[in-house]
Amino acid sequence: MKNMSLFLFSLIRIIMLVILSSYYLQMMASGEDWRKIYVVVAIVVFIGSHFTQMSVQRKSIQVGCSIADFIVISGFGLLFPESGYLYLIFYGVLATTVFLLYDKKSVHWVFSIAFVAVWALVSWIIYEKTSSFSITSNIVNAMFVFYGSAVGTLIRNFHKSKETIAVQYEQLTEAHDALQDAHTQLSKYAEQVEQLTVVRERTEIAREIHDAVGHKMTALIVQLQVAQEMTGRDADKSKDILTVCEQLTRDSLNEIRLSVRTLKEDNSTSSFQQNLKELLDDFTLMTNMKTRLEHEGDVATIPSTLRLTIKRIIQEGLTNAKRHGDADVCVVSLRIVDGKVMLEISDDGRGQKNVIPNFGLINMKERVEEHGGVFEIKSVEGEGFMILISFPIQETNVEVVG
Repeated sequence: MKNMSLFLFSLIRIIMLVILSSYYLQMMASGEDWRKIYVVVAIVVFIGSHFTQMSVQRKSIQVGCSIADFIVISGFGLLFPESGYLYLIFYGVLATTVFLLYDKKSVHWVFSIAFVAVWALVSWIIYEKTSSFSITSNIVNAMFVFYGSAVGTLIRNFHKSKETIAVQYEQLTEAHDALQDAHTQLSKYAEQVEQLTVVRERTEIAREIHDAVGHKMTALIVQLQVAQEMTGRDADKSKDILTVCEQLTRDSLNEIRLSVRTLKEDNSTSSFQQNLKELLDDFTLMTNMKTRLEHEGDVATIPSTLRLTIKRIIQEGLTNAKRHGDADVCVVSLRIVDGKVMLEISDDGRGQKNVIPNFGLINMKERVEEHGGVFEIKSVEGEGFMILISFPIQETNVEVVG
């Protein structure tokens, strides 16, 4: 687009210079061969200067061509005073060229001062020869020079703006490519974070199985050894010990089942809501404690990195309700409102006046804080126990916009 506009300007410029020069040939009477020669030489200089200016990039050469044009145009004004102010049209074409091709203010000022000086000199010569001076004609013809200067400046600024836009567009394209790379990299990081979260949760489950179940199994072995020793001496005592062993075995089995359920749900294709419902049903089946799941909002919007944490917290909350509160009913409420996940676990157990957090509650609080959530517990003696948790979805979900 730039090359086309410059080509059109170049074509119109040389046509105007040649036509104006040729017009001077028609004005001359016979016997003025030296002035005809000047016009022919001027046409040759204009053509040579024009194509040199438009083909080279060195500013010094271009400025030299403009100086040559200025001298030749001044010659038209000095040698042809009878033509009046026609030479100013030449200056208008030159002004457009100067203000279009050159950025330096010094070149513009030198041209302007030289033009005013020649203009004043030629006007004085015309006045000497014709004894008349027309302010109106001077102003009208000089306005063409000023107009040419303004047009050249506007075209130059327009092309500079287009070049700036082109550079900015290129930079924007590079930034977009870099952003795409960052997007790809961030997606990979998000996948890695999710995988690491799952690995960490599974490691935590394995540690809990080792600690809780291992402790119960160790106690079970000790109790079985005692029962074996008491079998021949005290049958009733032996039965009591076997009853304790049976309970330890059931508790251990429940721990293993809950942990296996969590691991199984990690790879399940069923909905998160269905997973939670099955978790509560299994707990009811194993402990005879009634459970109920309430939900509000779109559960599917909960980030995958947060779902495993929620399941583990609910599992721990159910265990606490039964083990420490001896509750008959436990209600799990999950709500998604105002960009937050609100989790509430309440039971009708014994409750406590002064709650001293056990290992399970401490571990639960740490899980919540790792995801930027808020953990709170409420309990009234004889009226049950309540766990209140909120997670900000925005801070837990890695969101990438492509």
